[in-house]
Formats: sequence, C-alpha cells, structure tokens
Amino acid sequence: ERNLDWFPRMRAMSLVSSDSEGEQNELRNLQEKLESTMKLVTNLSGQLSELKDQMTEQRKQKQRIGLLGHPPPVTVNPQQPA
Repeated sequence: ERNLDWFPRMRAMSLVSSDSEGEQNELRNLQEKLESTMKLVTNLSGQLSELKDQMTEQRKQKQRIGLLGHPPPVTVNPQQPA
C-alpha cells in the first residue's frame, strides 16, 4: 500500500533516550565528583587526626620538660609515713 504512517518520524526510541542519556551522564559525573570529595574528606580527616596526635605528643613532651626543669616541692605530712 506504500502507507508509511506506521514509521516513527522524529519519534524513534533512540531520540527519546538521548535526553535520559544526558541525565545519566550528568548523574555519573555528579557521582564521580561526590566520590572524589569523599576521598578528599577522608584524607583530610586522617591528616587532621595525625596532626592532633602530634600536637598531643608535643604537649606531653613540654610537660615532661617542665616537670624535669622545675620539680614540685616535696611536702611531707607528719601524720602519714613517707
């Protein structure tokens, strides 16, 4: 019959899916950025924890030096054996 009404003109599945593919790509890009940001945050958290440990160790060393440099006076309570 040569009737081509059944042929999908400008309504093909591939054309419709191109919009969703763009959204899929955008979602993939956002997911990759999120994963990258999470890695950076994890890395920074580790560095911050390491820095905190170093600062704590430095404080301990300063306290030890302070205690060795100026020993506290020894008080003996006569009511309790030394």
